[in-house]
Amino acid sequence: MEKKYEVLAVIPARSGSKSVVDKNIRLINGKPMLAYSIEHALTAKSIDRVIVSTDSEKYADIARRYGAEVPFIRPAEYATDTALDLDVFRHALSYLRDNENYIPDLVVQLRPTYPIRKIQDIENMIDYLKKHPEADSIRCVAPANEIPYKMWFMNEDNMLEPVMKDIPECYNMPRQQLPKVYYQNACIDVFRTDVVTEKNSMTGDVIAGYVMDENFDIDTEEEFLKASERLLRDS
Repeated sequence: MEKKYEVLAVIPARSGSKSVVDKNIRLINGKPMLAYSIEHALTAKSIDRVIVSTDSEKYADIARRYGAEVPFIRPAEYATDTALDLDVFRHALSYLRDNENYIPDLVVQLRPTYPIRKIQDIENMIDYLKKHPEADSIRCVAPANEIPYKMWFMNEDNMLEPVMKDIPECYNMPRQQLPKVYYQNACIDVFRTDVVTEKNSMTGDVIAGYVMDENFDIDTEEEFLKASERLLRDS
């Protein structure tokens, strides 16, 4: 008999933002940015529960209005510019365990700065962890335009040192001959609960990759306009 997995989606939405003010609740095509990630999570059939972790009562009200739970207000020390994802998720999972005796098997992180996602990508990543018990987590990646084999460190005397040293003089080789590399685009992360609670990590030791062909993270006004145009076109 197939194991039943309890899957929790957590959408971290702190109120501070310097690049685009209040970007997590800024209206994009008539809806707060945060609402899109909530809708993605609620639409994914593999997800059993959707919560928003926020330090703001205003954000919490918006989250509830669009169907998410907000079982707590995130403490201020976990809502700074330097707060780690690990702090945020350790707090959320500890709260749910201690106050509700709720311990999910898998956790999905959906950052609210991605108003465009394919629901099937969420489902595929959850399904991967269900079928691969050896993996601690899976995170989405995309092919990198700039490759580390042609990157350098520079010291105070302007002397260069290659970032990558596993291939001799890789910086002089045609890029077509170099290994293909990927960057993590942070759109979707899925991990086992005990990776956070026992391994004190957001990824664990065995990390699978899921390749995505598009990326709509919003951190600038230009990216906001690009995503808005795409949503308008698809509506």
